Amino acid sequence: MKLLLILGSMLVCMVQWASPQAESAANPTEDVREGLAMCLSERGMVMYGSITCSACRAQRKAFGEAFSHVTEIECNPHAPNTRAELCIEKNIRKTPTWIIEKEGKETKRLEGYQLVEDLAAFAGCAR
Repeated sequence: MKLLLILGSMLVCMVQWASPQAESAANPTEDVREGLAMCLSERGMVMYGSITCSACRAQRKAFGEAFSHVTEIECNPHAPNTRAELCIEKNIRKTPTWIIEKEGKETKRLEGYQLVEDLAAFAGCAR
């Protein structure tokens, strides 16, 4: 009985110790997200999205307020501030699509929702 009590206590301690780490890995702090968003922008990364796209909404939400640092091009032709012609020119078939450009030429592309950490790695932004 005493052994079960000790093992139970150890398990509770391990879970409490691991939980904050797991949470922070899955949900970076606002400061971290802001730094990553700024780095993506500095690296020439642009999100081609749409106001009607649920994956785009989820992508914006993943960044939180830090998304204000991300460059986004609106591809919905019926949306305010649309840049649908550019989306056609860039051959955007799915939103969100993330593109890195250097000197006006596309160097990398990712389609669909991406984890913030995956975008950072893709763009070469250290965390």
